[in-house]
Amino acid sequence: MNAIVNTNIQTMTSLEISELVEKRHDNVKRTIESLVNTGVIVQPQIEDGIKSANGIVPKVYVFTGEQGKRDSIIVVAQLCPEFTARLVDRWQELEEQISSKIIAMPNFSDPVEAARAWADQVEAKRLACKERDHAIETKAHISDKKTATAMATASVKSRQAEKLKEQLGESKNYASVKAVESKTGRKFNWRELKKWCVEHGKKIKDIADANYGTVKIYHKDAWNAVYGINLKNIFS
Repeated sequence: MNAIVNTNIQTMTSLEISELVEKRHDNVKRTIESLVNTGVIVQPQIEDGIKSANGIVPKVYVFTGEQGKRDSIIVVAQLCPEFTARLVDRWQELEEQISSKIIAMPNFSDPVEAARAWADQVEAKRLACKERDHAIETKAHISDKKTATAMATASVKSRQAEKLKEQLGESKNYASVKAVESKTGRKFNWRELKKWCVEHGKKIKDIADANYGTVKIYHKDAWNAVYGINLKNIFS
């Protein structure tokens, strides 16, 4: 995705929105223009996009700052309500790139804290499903700050749940050999994964394990390059 980001203000283009909601860019632009004409959103800035293979330079709308965030959420709610949470996730990623805030992880060596973390994960999934179902059923604009904030909170909890999965070696970004073998029924050589990670500068992480104390987890690109395994497909 091609978000335009500077060091101080998070920015998103209509082209990135079209990729997020899986709609044609011209359809997204027409929706934006319709909402501008009816006064629902503010006219966004227009810039030149990236030149295509046939030499055409598309015009893209640029949403910037808090106003742009609000207006882009309304656009996605109009186009495809079920993807609104995905857009909120993307804005959160852009904001995290600027603020460099890190979510604290629980201590998995503490059984009580680990159990609490699992409960939080279940709650995060429940909240995410509730927000998604509500958007599909109502097909309404998300135009008020209170609703957008609630969805952003659910989005943060969803990402925390993914971090918890990573600590268990079962995430879409990192996974242990044991976890992938359990899912696929195949055997894998950790040495090949380690070699690829070292050669390509990908970090190898350690996680707690009940049997061995700690085990290594390897990056999704290593799994895909060495064994053709897509972690997103097996740990959805």
